[in-house]
Amino acid sequence: MRAINKIVMMVALLMASVSFSQMAYSETGLRSFDGMSKTISMVDKKKKIINLADAEFVYDEKTLIVNYKGERVSEDALKKGVLVNVRLDTTQRYMSRPVLKSIQIESGD
Repeated sequence: MRAINKIVMMVALLMASVSFSQMAYSETGLRSFDGMSKTISMVDKKKKIINLADAEFVYDEKTLIVNYKGERVSEDALKKGVLVNVRLDTTQRYMSRPVLKSIQIESGD
């Protein structure tokens, strides 16, 4: 019985360390997108998903969307092929897709 308890404990510790390291790795990997300019490769306005350089992000009603002049614009300005500068909400942990704090459209129409 003691051997089973030790094995169960070791497996639980292994799973916890692997899940934490994956979460920490994904957090540091996403921080490279914070403040960078990327071209939008896909936008789903119903699900509020934006894809930049093979990384998916979400935006919500708190996300600030501005044009190159700094004026607030609607989400209709987000289109495939538009160059944007994004800021991540780094104060929270991401279980699925990270939330964008602000999106600045860098191309002028």
